[in-house]
Amino acid sequence: MSVIHILEAELELTGPGAVAAPETTTVGSVLRPDLPLARDGWGNPYLPSTSLTGSLRQHASKDRRRDLFGDVFKDTDNSDKNGREQTTAIASTIRVLGTRLALPEPPVMRRRHTAIDRHRAAAKAPTLHDRELLPPGTGLTCWLRIDTETTECPLVDEVIELLGAWRPRIGGGRTTGYGRAELFTVRHRVIDLSTRDGLRHWLTVGGPQVVDDQATVVYDRAQQAGGAPDEPYLFGRPLEFRIADALHIGSGTFAERAGRQTGVAQVLRDHEDTPLVPGSTWKGILRARVEFILRSVGIGNVCTSVKDGVAGSCGACVVCEVFGWTEHPGTTTHDDRERTKSVGARGRLLFADSPIRKGSVKVRNHVAIDRVFGGARDEALYAEETVEDGHLALHIRHDGAVPNVLHAALVLALGDLADGAIGVGRGTTRGYGTLAAQPATRDWLAAERATAVNTLRAHRAAAIPAPAHAIEEVPA
Repeated sequence: MSVIHILEAELELTGPGAVAAPETTTVGSVLRPDLPLARDGWGNPYLPSTSLTGSLRQHASKDRRRDLFGDVFKDTDNSDKNGREQTTAIASTIRVLGTRLALPEPPVMRRRHTAIDRHRAAAKAPTLHDRELLPPGTGLTCWLRIDTETTECPLVDEVIELLGAWRPRIGGGRTTGYGRAELFTVRHRVIDLSTRDGLRHWLTVGGPQVVDDQATVVYDRAQQAGGAPDEPYLFGRPLEFRIADALHIGSGTFAERAGRQTGVAQVLRDHEDTPLVPGSTWKGILRARVEFILRSVGIGNVCTSVKDGVAGSCGACVVCEVFGWTEHPGTTTHDDRERTKSVGARGRLLFADSPIRKGSVKVRNHVAIDRVFGGARDEALYAEETVEDGHLALHIRHDGAVPNVLHAALVLALGDLADGAIGVGRGTTRGYGTLAAQPATRDWLAAERATAVNTLRAHRAAAIPAPAHAIEEVPA
């Protein structure tokens, strides 16, 4: 191989994202987040090149993954003397040399999450955890190397075309809006070691400087009409809502004034200081409502996520199939079916964060009431920020097939959200969290409701066998 091809790809995070490194937490590190960022030997945040390699491999067609990225597999044509299949390893043709981040200010953001108890509909203890994230706008550069015999190679052209159609998703939390990125530029530097200039450049220049001004731009997002297409919307459009009363989704922090905490609980905000509804909230609310709807209409084999007071998804029902699931020790399936041997699966629905536009943030004061005297309880005054009069868009995309029964239940769940039957965030039983659909979304939900109801009725009728007395006997 006398010719080295270096491809320099420049990307940018369009949503918060990170590769977590929980193994770096140590005993006594109570001030550190539960899911800290992966960091290099100097303590700087970084994204491992293995994450990009996995994302790019998944993007390639199945019949080309082994040739481009290598593989380790059981070879049926290669057996030992006892007839056992041997493990065969094929090295990757593409080498990912490394990555480098260009961090904005502030370079790291933190976000807290908690699970909800399905019985009490309140935060479940002790599930509160926080994680470090890279903010949107973080630049990421990675370098790929391909060795060939000639300067013109179809393999290199194939990889460039693969990069151009790539919509990378980096790190965990993909189904709740994390790790979204866009490819902006790809530069190609050919280094011919059979020439004096090529050999001198390879031996005397190292690191990112290998891709110098002799590199050619082979992909430019500005010339590609917006870059690679995003995952399609489940309903063909985003759904628009407005806040009907007030909304509070807490960040777990308190406002400060003059360096001291004021005791005012803050709402969650994005990197632009805009209040938002996170994708994890959308996913949790709609999943719980879809489960409720399917159980209510008598469609069996639906995960309740709770059995005998123990939390955990079954991993076998249509809800787990579409929304994803994670393993919880000691759990069983809701109908004692044999649990899948997998430790979890990523969902097919993708929920993005929803910034709240044109909303006003106000502070509301509350106080607990003494049950005996009927007056305000001492030292029970507290305050919290709420968002009022804003509007937001719900983005639900998918990267896999969604069964009709789940699609129909999700339409009805969104109708319940628009009707105020379910709320978002904290205090939904005392006037918080009610949303109303904007006219276009309201009309679409009304038009889709009849189809969704008929789909569930047909599915239920097909799943319930006819009674024995309804079967007519055929005379001999």
